[in-house]
Amino acid sequence: MSLVSKAKHTTQDLTSKAKNAKLDLAAYKFAGEFPEESYASIDTERAVVDDRASVRRFFGDDPTWRDRYFEYLEDGHVGMVLHDDGEVMSYGWTLTPESVRAPRALPDTIVEEDCYWLFDAGTEPEYRGNGLFKEINRARTEWILERDPDATIYTDTGVDNVARYGIESSQFEPHGTISLVRFELPGTPLLKWSRWDRDAEHPPKPE
Repeated sequence: MSLVSKAKHTTQDLTSKAKNAKLDLAAYKFAGEFPEESYASIDTERAVVDDRASVRRFFGDDPTWRDRYFEYLEDGHVGMVLHDDGEVMSYGWTLTPESVRAPRALPDTIVEEDCYWLFDAGTEPEYRGNGLFKEINRARTEWILERDPDATIYTDTGVDNVARYGIESSQFEPHGTISLVRFELPGTPLLKWSRWDRDAEHPPKPE
């Protein structure tokens, strides 16, 4: 392959990676009506993940999870799990006013907002269909409001993600859209460009 062909191929690869790194997010703000009753249709226990020991307790020593969550802790984020005697059922993380850096999939500017932001939530496949995504949102919201009853709380998901249904039915209202482009090459810092249009209407939900 000639140097020109290699350069063209490399440029195409970089362009493809940049396009794949563009995120279109639906932002939400907590509406202020806290639901007292659990959304879960099965029994769960709740635990805060705020140190390395609790990361290891619930997620083991798999470096894929461990390193990411250790980084979350260093950045000032706090995790929470719903579990059954130590077995993780659902989990989620929260950016707090004390956080020093935004997670990779969110704009860096949110650390200047003096807010809480729910992010990186999921439910283990065998426990899906039991209301646990909504419950991990409710549990984190309750934890926040116990710390700060006047807190401003946001969350987000991809505009084409069916999680939008669960977010809106757990007392969060649409609060604009976020466009985020991430670009990173091996050995280089992550670069992000973002725009949060707080007045933009959300596109239709996915079917």
